[in-house]
Amino acid sequence: MLDKLQPHTRFSFFLELFFKEKTFPWFYQKITNNYIDSIVYTKANAAAKGSKIETCIVYDIPSYLEIESSLQNTDLKEIKIPLYNGYAVYLANHSTCDAFLNEQVGKSRTNKLRRHQNRLDLSIAPTYTMYYGSIDKKEYTRLFKELKRITALRFKQKEEHNFELPYLNYYEEIIYQMIFNKKASIYVIYDKDKPINITLNFIDGETMLHFNSCFDVDYNMFNLGHLNTIKHLRWCYDNGIQLFDMGRGDFFHKRQWVNKTYLYQEQIIYNSKSWTATLKAKKTVLQHKFRFIIIGILKKFNFHLLYGKFITFKYRLSQPKNTVTTPVYKVVNNCEIPQKDILVQIEYLAKEYQFLLFYINDFLHKNFEKNTNITVYKEDGIPPTFYIKGEKKSQKISLATAYKTSP
Repeated sequence: MLDKLQPHTRFSFFLELFFKEKTFPWFYQKITNNYIDSIVYTKANAAAKGSKIETCIVYDIPSYLEIESSLQNTDLKEIKIPLYNGYAVYLANHSTCDAFLNEQVGKSRTNKLRRHQNRLDLSIAPTYTMYYGSIDKKEYTRLFKELKRITALRFKQKEEHNFELPYLNYYEEIIYQMIFNKKASIYVIYDKDKPINITLNFIDGETMLHFNSCFDVDYNMFNLGHLNTIKHLRWCYDNGIQLFDMGRGDFFHKRQWVNKTYLYQEQIIYNSKSWTATLKAKKTVLQHKFRFIIIGILKKFNFHLLYGKFITFKYRLSQPKNTVTTPVYKVVNNCEIPQKDILVQIEYLAKEYQFLLFYINDFLHKNFEKNTNITVYKEDGIPPTFYIKGEKKSQKISLATAYKTSP
């Protein structure tokens, strides 16, 4: 409990309070999860300690969490204002994951996703691990290092600034011990020992907060994002989780899963006897309400699509002016493989051959080949040429004469 607050304070509800062993301000008496009718925090007999508070702002509070505050007999007043929408999956209405998928996603879409899963399992036979209750420290460190790498590549692919990286550093600091306390988990899809999809979750009772997830862009063709969501939903059903909170962000891929929409809110506690504190609180309320209304109106006119293009344009302008040449590779299907005496077999998952991974995965995906049944060869030269030999198909990968330049 935070007994002593500075006159002006501002907290992220989850990052600075909830995840820090639920260390809430002294005036938080009780928090109830109304979606699953569960008390997530309670404290008895909070003494009035509001004399030093001018303003205390707590933001990013999900509206399904009902907060009871003990502000009686104090000069403190409370205002809540909407920020943006959040999205969740309520699972308790269905007894099994398959029942949920058939009703929420639809049988046709579910069957299509099952075919994607079968294709992934055929092509690379991945392994799936939920680190919950324990994790090796060395593997933990490796996973975060890889998560930062693939997140940077994903943002580069989307041509957006990487706003996730500072949070990943913070998550790395706190999640390790939380896994052992069963307050967090890391879900990983591996291609052999290579992490290709990494997800960070926080768990509170019967609620899973799906906080951060990213896949390796070299595996983009396998629809890892959707398959990862299904794996999580199945885990939730197997482990008594009733609410799967997917957080903020109105993305198309979320819409097919979610059946609950809520508001993130900002809570403003202010000293009603202080005219400066009252003025600051009222001003903040007006600013946020105006912003919320304007964003709602603009979305009706699809302005968010134009804004997305502006963000991409802004990203491109911010990149260094010096051009970087990126090699472009030419692919020839069903080619003849040269004599083996001029070829060297390589391990394509090795770091030095990272640039081949997308082409090899695309070959596996399109040709229904298994990675255990292919051989990748290197033919020395300047530049070298590479060959993929599968059971049914073959492919040649060579450097094209053209180069892609980027700012």
